[in-house]
Amino acid sequence: MAESNDPGGSPTIFCSNCGAAIEGTAQFCPSCGAANLRQPGGNIAAGAPPRRTDHIKYRNMVMQVILFIITLSIYGIYWFHVTLNELYRANGNEEGSGCLWTILYVIPIAQFFAYWHHSNQYASFINDKYPGIAIFILWLVFSPVVWFLIQSDLNRAARSNTLPRNGVS
Repeated sequence: MAESNDPGGSPTIFCSNCGAAIEGTAQFCPSCGAANLRQPGGNIAAGAPPRRTDHIKYRNMVMQVILFIITLSIYGIYWFHVTLNELYRANGNEEGSGCLWTILYVIPIAQFFAYWHHSNQYASFINDKYPGIAIFILWLVFSPVVWFLIQSDLNRAARSNTLPRNGVS
């Protein structure tokens, strides 16, 4: 769990498992149930860096497939760019921009570097639940699986931001 600056009141903690914001005094994340691993004295447990997921947008996966088909895969370029930027911000790289990597994504041979970069950003976002090399190999072998994995985790993070707080709708 990572701590955020909150003037007055209890500090806001971000779950290292799903990225949801929770109260600093909570023992478990209300979104995913992960234990609050905050150490006494204000130290954050070793593991995940602070996650900020309030910028991540929920995207309907069926609509994405339809847009991909209708636009003759141009939507895939857009998706690559926006998800890379969301991964940058979630991983704490506020200045990062996916423009160069998106350009490389559409250039044959250079796209392998873009796949590698996107894979490692995603692996960092999910705390290496799947290693970056495995995601990269999936990009090469069957990229729809990578799209599904990445978008599922981003949607999960986006959904955790829209859950009602304290059980009140």
